Amino acid sequence: MRFALITAFVLIAAPVGVWAATVATTTTTLSVSICGNMIVDDGEQCDMPGETGAYSTTIAGRQCSAVCFFGPYCGDGVLQTLFAEECDDGNNDNSDFCSATCKIEPAGSGGGGASGGSSGGGGGSSREQGDTQISITGRGYPGRSVNILLDTESVGSVQADGQGRFEFTAEASPGTATLGLWTTDTSGARSITLNSTFDVTQGAITNVNGLIVPPTIRVSNTNPNPGDTVTVSGQSIPSARIEVQVGNNARSLTASSSATGAWQVELNTSGLRAAEYALRARSVSGSAPLSTQSSWSSTLQLFLGVDGRATTPSDLSRDGKVNLTDFSILIFWWGTNGGDSNPPADISGNARVGIEDFSILLFNWTG
Repeated sequence: MRFALITAFVLIAAPVGVWAATVATTTTTLSVSICGNMIVDDGEQCDMPGETGAYSTTIAGRQCSAVCFFGPYCGDGVLQTLFAEECDDGNNDNSDFCSATCKIEPAGSGGGGASGGSSGGGGGSSREQGDTQISITGRGYPGRSVNILLDTESVGSVQADGQGRFEFTAEASPGTATLGLWTTDTSGARSITLNSTFDVTQGAITNVNGLIVPPTIRVSNTNPNPGDTVTVSGQSIPSARIEVQVGNNARSLTASSSATGAWQVELNTSGLRAAEYALRARSVSGSAPLSTQSSWSSTLQLFLGVDGRATTPSDLSRDGKVNLTDFSILIFWWGTNGGDSNPPADISGNARVGIEDFSILLFNWTG
């Protein structure tokens, strides 16, 4: 629903003996979304009361969740390994290397393979398809090893050079693939896993460029008193601007990473009320309008003048374990931006709860 608020004001000019009035109008448009009214408002993907957002094997059968976003389904272009999908190319068509039920189809089944006969009775094509590979280029922390995951399985690692650049090539199966990257900094702190989902073409090299490993982040004291100064630091790509977000925009800080990627900034807590704050960081390189920014780092909890104990980002229930309770919370927010969950159900920080967050949760699983 949209509402227009109109405010009018009068500007008066007064030449000798003459009154003149000019009326100017400003208009502000507000968008209001109501989930559950069976109307798809702005910011909603669907609105169907009673549906639970359960997994669907087809696009036609997809279900709406309680927060008016579609639940996972075969054909949404996201690999749902939790529901035994082997691929997901964004449709429910057969003969395109990914079947209508999201199972990988072998080459020659109709998805680009040639078949047929000639007068001599020969069948199939003898043309070489070539290698099916993924070529990866990106930036990480100088001199540190970048670990490569393909569909949650480790396929190797590569060391970034002195400028943080790295290249890696891996064999791949045709269809939808999910790539994951993570590294550790010089102090042993682990970065968040950077995930990317894309289609791999049979008999070709799929190039994935411009990947930037998000920074690591740590604090000198997770339980300071109001007024204390806390050191926030970590490692990132070299020679970049580091943006640190404190709480829900309660305060923002900036720092610069060195040639080794090390960065540090002092957080003066004066003026902040006693509360729990979430801290996260990202790197920005280049100048506008050609600047490039990384995804957000993992989120740290800062307990300013209050009792609290830091948990891992995957411990959504804050019980010190990562298990089915946390998985249930993740599923509740699936397909949304995570709402107001605390810690954020959007573990990866990409503004959407999905397969990337599920992969991170599995990595930290304790049972």
